[in-house]
Amino acid sequence: MTEVSESVGRYLRAIHLLTAETDRRAETGELAAVLDVSDASVTNMVTTLADRELADYEKYEGVVLTGEGESAAREFAWRRCVAENFLKDDLDVDVATLRETDKDDAPDPRALGQVLSEEAAHRLKDLVDHPCDGKCRAPHDEYSECSDEVQTTAERVESESQS
Repeated sequence: MTEVSESVGRYLRAIHLLTAETDRRAETGELAAVLDVSDASVTNMVTTLADRELADYEKYEGVVLTGEGESAAREFAWRRCVAENFLKDDLDVDVATLRETDKDDAPDPRALGQVLSEEAAHRLKDLVDHPCDGKCRAPHDEYSECSDEVQTTAERVESESQS
């Protein structure tokens, strides 16, 4: 797997969710809205992703992931989902409330999934009985086991594609 930081992973996951079912490029404005960042931040990051060959970015056309970018996005999302399932179901931690009450610079508790070795991540997956195995299957028809962010973004994409 391509090693990605928390920030890069968030962008990859958002691009993946916005483009996977719609067969179109993600626009920088919609990425900014989903990630709650500035348009300039999005442009800087998608340029970096393109330089790393994780995405194909064309100014005024948008961005889509390369095969390597999609693979990294799916692993990043899977690890976050496993960590969120563990925190919510096994430790009874309300991740959403915790994120709202923490300072903006506090680390996301779901980042736990990123620091685990591959073996440890798979053992945690078995412990929490997570349905995916190493790569996020989202988007798909059933999001009940996905992290809240995956569910929210996927629902938004689905409603926009039906409009």
